[in-house]
Amino acid sequence: MSDLKPVSKAFLAVGLLFAGICWYLSFSLSAHIWWTLWVAPVPILYCSLRLTSKWTFLIAFTGYLIGRLSWVPYLQSILPLPLVFLFTLLLPLIFALQVMAARKLMLTYCHWSTVFVFPVWATTIEYIRFLTARDGTAGSIAYTQCDFLPVVQVASLTGIQGITFLVTFFPTAIAFIIYRYQRKQSIRTLSFVTIGVLVAVMVWGVVRLNQTSSATKSLQVGMVAIDKRAYHNENIKGEDRDLYLANLYLRQVGELVKQGAKIVMFPEKMFTVRANRRPGFIQQFIDTAITHRVCIIACVTQQKGDYYENRAWVIKEDGALLADYQKVHLFEGELLDSLKPGKEPGLFLRNGTTEGVAICKDMDFQQYISRYSRADCDVLYVPAWDFERDGWMHSRMAMMRCVEGGFGMVRNARQGRLTINDYCGRVLYEANSDKGTPVLLSGNIDIQHHATLYNKWGDWFGMLNAIAFLVSLVLLVKARRT
Repeated sequence: MSDLKPVSKAFLAVGLLFAGICWYLSFSLSAHIWWTLWVAPVPILYCSLRLTSKWTFLIAFTGYLIGRLSWVPYLQSILPLPLVFLFTLLLPLIFALQVMAARKLMLTYCHWSTVFVFPVWATTIEYIRFLTARDGTAGSIAYTQCDFLPVVQVASLTGIQGITFLVTFFPTAIAFIIYRYQRKQSIRTLSFVTIGVLVAVMVWGVVRLNQTSSATKSLQVGMVAIDKRAYHNENIKGEDRDLYLANLYLRQVGELVKQGAKIVMFPEKMFTVRANRRPGFIQQFIDTAITHRVCIIACVTQQKGDYYENRAWVIKEDGALLADYQKVHLFEGELLDSLKPGKEPGLFLRNGTTEGVAICKDMDFQQYISRYSRADCDVLYVPAWDFERDGWMHSRMAMMRCVEGGFGMVRNARQGRLTINDYCGRVLYEANSDKGTPVLLSGNIDIQHHATLYNKWGDWFGMLNAIAFLVSLVLLVKARRT
């Protein structure tokens, strides 16, 4: 296979452990370490070029499995045990098969351009999953880079598919450069391409992050999350409980208005509204909005006969109902609880600007949120409810839609993160309600829309990778027949 000495068992063991630990840290929902993903695959990809296909599969599967174990406690809290096993084992299996395909083509054709095989496969498989999975883009490795803002700006051109491509291209290039250098093969073109890609990405990111704001007006917003123990008050039950919860939230409006808030947003599923009591609850929110001269965004579970709807009311300062949005993308538990999804985005005009409201899991879907972008939405309001462990990650997933679409976002999550961010994904203000503690947050956000290439061309990069994937499949079949 090569004129190099066989890989020692010690080197293989150290490389495998290094890769597994780096993946574990990069996938962790609490560590938030972006750079480990850039180096984790290097020893696996390098060793694959010097090992048999069986050993390649074994080390690739094992190393990636170690990394995916960081999600097991979180998955156990939201999924049945069989699905935890399936999710934990399936991703390492897919990764190992991708490495084997890349190894075969790199060794067969020995051309520097085969360095693109692994990132093309990784990006295409993720893209297909985005289009077909119920969870949308959840689980993408691109979200591990949310703290690396220069790289995050790539999403404005390519969507998060570009980030996935980048973080798989770099380690592949490093491994291939080392391998070719040791075999005394030319690395000049490969090195130039690698450096060129990284420089172009970083320059674009820095330039976009330092753009002068074009905003002509800004908005002071306020958010509140009440103590989660209020939802478990044994002394108040039935319809009285809903009224009790509504009053707990509304009592905080005056305090936020004193801090300068012009819009007050509450989190997802504040309480349940029975059909016969809907007019009374809406009137209560209208009266509060008029009294304090503030726009209110309230998200409730609305009961209609034998099914439910997850709805967000947008009530203007004068009491007008600007939007009555129904959540479109539901997670599995909501479907089991007889919730029905909506169909249309929650766009509305407020004081001459186009704004929008979406709810929690809606933000996991690129194509759906692109409908807000194409309508030139200036700011998006997102009531949400996280699962404690995933508060940071889920808030950053939502921010990536802002980078893709070119708008700012205000997000309020029960048992998660309350955040205000700009169109670059920069966190302007943040508070933590992961443990269900009561929180008030107020801050200022610019009202502006930045057109993006991704907004204009859509999933062009994902489609380009899909075409390259098909070409590589043809070459792979040809290589196996040779």
